[in-house]
Amino acid sequence: MAKKKGGMSAGSLIGGILVVLTAMVLIVNLGLWTPMSKIFGLPEINSLSQLMPGEDSKVKPDVKLGLKEPSLKSSDFNSQTNTPEATETPSETTQTQNGDNSSSQTQKTATSVPEGALSLITTKQALDKLADIETATPHTKGYNRKTDFGTWQNSNQLCGYGTTRDYILKRDMTDVTMDKNCKVLTGTLQDPYTGKTIKFQRDTYETVNGKQKKTGGDSMAVQIDHVVAVNDAWASGLWKDSRKGDRITYANDPEVLVASEGEANNIKQQGVNLVKDEALNGSSTKWKDATPSIWLPSNKTYQCSYMAKRVYIKDKYKLSMSSWEKAETKSFLTQCVADGN
Repeated sequence: MAKKKGGMSAGSLIGGILVVLTAMVLIVNLGLWTPMSKIFGLPEINSLSQLMPGEDSKVKPDVKLGLKEPSLKSSDFNSQTNTPEATETPSETTQTQNGDNSSSQTQKTATSVPEGALSLITTKQALDKLADIETATPHTKGYNRKTDFGTWQNSNQLCGYGTTRDYILKRDMTDVTMDKNCKVLTGTLQDPYTGKTIKFQRDTYETVNGKQKKTGGDSMAVQIDHVVAVNDAWASGLWKDSRKGDRITYANDPEVLVASEGEANNIKQQGVNLVKDEALNGSSTKWKDATPSIWLPSNKTYQCSYMAKRVYIKDKYKLSMSSWEKAETKSFLTQCVADGN
C-alpha cells in the first residue's frame, strides 16, 4: 500500500478550529473563563459579544509614515504661454495652492508711485549728500553698453531663471502673474514717470516653419530704467579700470532701477547732458520737463523724489557730477525742501 502523505488536510484544520471555538463558547457560558483568565493572565471576557468584531475594528488605522506633505512646485504647472524672447524658455501660467491661476503673486495695492521707485533718502538728506559728491568733467569716451555692463542677470530671488528685469516688474507692478520659471507674464504699472496706469502683457510667440512668430503681448510697453543711466554712470566714474567689478553690479542693482513707461524711458535716454556746450545751450533732446541739462519725469509729484534718488545713487556708487549737473541739482532740491517735498 502506498503511504499517506504527511500534513493536515484543510478539512482537518477547519474541524480543529471549530472544536476550539465550541470549547471557548462553553467555557464562557459556564462562567469558567474568568477564573482561567486570572490564572493565565488572559483578557477578561464576560459575554460572547466580546468575541465578535466591533465597529472600531472596522475603521482603518491612521498610519503615518512621517513623510512631508507634498507642496506645489512651479515645475508642476501646465504649459500655456510660449517664450517671448529667444533666450528664454517656454513660459507657463502659475497656479496658487487654491488652483487659481489668475495671479501667482500676492497682489499689491496700487499707489500713485510704486514704493520701489521712491527715493531712499529725503530731499533734505539728498542736499546734504550732494555737497560730498565729487565734481568732475564727464568721461564720455570708450563706452560700450553690452561689453562693459552685460545683459540682465538671473536673479536668485526668482527661481534662478527670472532676471533682474522680472524682479523689478514684480516689485513695481500690481496684479502680477508669473510663469513656472518666474518670468513676469502680466501686471499693472502705475508709472512713476508719467502717472499713467499701464497694463503689461509679456510678448507671446508660436513657432511657424521653425521660426518664432509673435502672437500677442507688448513687452516694451513697460521698460526697466536706470535712474542714473548706465552711460551717465560710466562717464561719472565706472569708466575707470579700478571700477570694472562694479559695472554689472550697478546695471542690476534694484536701487538703481525702476519700471517705467517704455515711451518715457526712450525719451529720457541718458537723462543728462554730459557735454558742457549742450548743457549751456539747453537739452539737445528737447525734453519737455527738465532743468537746463537734467531730464525730469512729467509726473510732477515724482520729480523731487526722482532728483533725490539720483543723488542717492551717485553717492552710493561714488560717482561724480559735472559742475552744471551739480548746480542744477542743488537748485532744484533746495526748492523741493522749501516746498516741503
